[in-house]
Amino acid sequence: MSQSFKRYEKKYLLDDKRYAYITEAIRDHVKDDIYKEYDLMSLYYDNDNDELIRRSIEKPLYKEKLRIRAYMPPKDDDMIQVELKKKYDGIVYKRRTRARYRDVLDDIYGCEFEDVQTGEEIRYFLKHYGKLSPKIYTGCHRTSYKGIDDEDLRITFDKDMVYRTKDIYLGRNANDLPINEGIIMEIKVKDALPLWLVQILDEAKAYPRGFSKVGNAYLKEKEKENGTVQNDIQRVIHSDAVYDRYSSQYGTGLYDRPVLHV
Repeated sequence: MSQSFKRYEKKYLLDDKRYAYITEAIRDHVKDDIYKEYDLMSLYYDNDNDELIRRSIEKPLYKEKLRIRAYMPPKDDDMIQVELKKKYDGIVYKRRTRARYRDVLDDIYGCEFEDVQTGEEIRYFLKHYGKLSPKIYTGCHRTSYKGIDDEDLRITFDKDMVYRTKDIYLGRNANDLPINEGIIMEIKVKDALPLWLVQILDEAKAYPRGFSKVGNAYLKEKEKENGTVQNDIQRVIHSDAVYDRYSSQYGTGLYDRPVLHV
């Protein structure tokens, strides 16, 4: 089995008030997804230089990542998702197939992928970047909706976002650390947002923000290691993913909008 996606994805960091307002306002326009509530567990691969994660948080025109994903803690023989995600000029492209969980953990380079063509793309990616291994686990609880009139429209809300960089596997762990206290709303659509959704976002004063779970986790780890953000990644401190924490210190002013309460 293989799946391919090409769509726009926009993320919004919400507080509790905006979350409550938006979920109530969209109720007449969306319906529960096939799987409405679930835990999302991901392992992100990278090389020893953290090349993929570092490039991602710099917000380049083109970026790509490799991750494996499950929706409940898998057993060794369970089939899990192996996904290539690429983003170019705001458009997200995904190629996804499945493989046996234990085979992927033991040797993703030699494991058997369910879809041959997607598997070859993954092998090319692995060869291009050299020796890759699981670097960061992220987890969250997701609530998912799809449009009533347009089923290609998906709106998800992620809560309880955690990560860890040791004892890595697909599943929760007592050593998981929080990524962010807010709620991430992600809107996925093939074309433009429907007018009703644009109006709701405007009323809620909700603005797109380039939030990355794995990027935020990486920066948190660097802070722990060094006591502050390393000089070589200070240039990305203005990014939305960490703006709230550092705006008072660095004063970038990129998102100095008035906060209006709904």
